[in-house]
Amino acid sequence: MRLVRITAAGAAPLVAALALSLPAQARPRARAAAAPGVQVDMRNVDLHMTSDVTLRVRSLRGRFVPTRAGSVANLDDSDSYMVAVETGETAIAEASLNALMNEHVFGHGKPPIKNLEIAVEDGVLKQKGKLDKKIDIPFNVKGAVEATPDGKIRIHAKSIKSLGLPVKGLMKVLGLEMDDMLKVEPGHGLTVDDNDFIIDPQTMLPPPHLQGRVTAVRIEGNEVVQVFGDGPPAGTAARNGARNHIYWHGGSLRFGKLTMRDTDLELIDQDQDDPFDFSVARYNDMLVAGYSKNTPRLGLKTYMPDYDDLRGGGRVAGTPGQAARIRRASNR
Repeated sequence: MRLVRITAAGAAPLVAALALSLPAQARPRARAAAAPGVQVDMRNVDLHMTSDVTLRVRSLRGRFVPTRAGSVANLDDSDSYMVAVETGETAIAEASLNALMNEHVFGHGKPPIKNLEIAVEDGVLKQKGKLDKKIDIPFNVKGAVEATPDGKIRIHAKSIKSLGLPVKGLMKVLGLEMDDMLKVEPGHGLTVDDNDFIIDPQTMLPPPHLQGRVTAVRIEGNEVVQVFGDGPPAGTAARNGARNHIYWHGGSLRFGKLTMRDTDLELIDQDQDDPFDFSVARYNDMLVAGYSKNTPRLGLKTYMPDYDDLRGGGRVAGTPGQAARIRRASNR
């Protein structure tokens, strides 16, 4: 039998030919590039963005995406990640909306509006305040809310009054629009289009910023509700059926002195009877007050008290036994 020597140069086309001759199911599959960040599911979470601004996350599915190349999302640094929302539903109540507008949107430099007050009632958004001109001009605006084609929120002015009189007609006679009278500093999530306000949730909220397309907006009671993507997710990736929780999975996540790879971390509300009150800035205090369990899949489940219970001196459980005693006492 004659031996044939195959050189490295000759081996390459031979290997390629053999690979092509394999059945499709026998060929090694190319590994798809992993999506950036860590997947997150939230349900029934009152998310304290600041001490005065709370975003009510009814349901959300998306990713925590690092804001710096080569880094991982760090729960101790809200500037280190953004929340890329795929689908979900959030709401912001009247008190938080007032704090957001006065502290974050207009709370810098010389604000163009003084004494701004926002009320959510009768299915409309009511705004009153004073335009900061040479002579302060009081105003009252009633507006309907709707989603824009590019995924923002429009507050469409139905009526504008000053000193109790309609001023839209006067402004039209003078050739003025609201954007002529109200100059808003860019970069804070609010622009003026004729007589309407355009809100961009991606830049209006303080860090961590949300990135996602608003597909619908409505008013319910004293809350403005925003729908992202296809709306509330049909289910949740959590395995224990908790109604109120935050669950991260896949990718890498840093918290405290730990970094979890192929993340499997779930924060579970100890009190499932009301929304999970969660503070972005004080989550470690909540961790210390709660208790944790490792899972057979090398994951971690942490049972945490509500932040308002912790802050208000309410009963919290540091062990499973304490949690059971509190549940028994509450059921009596």
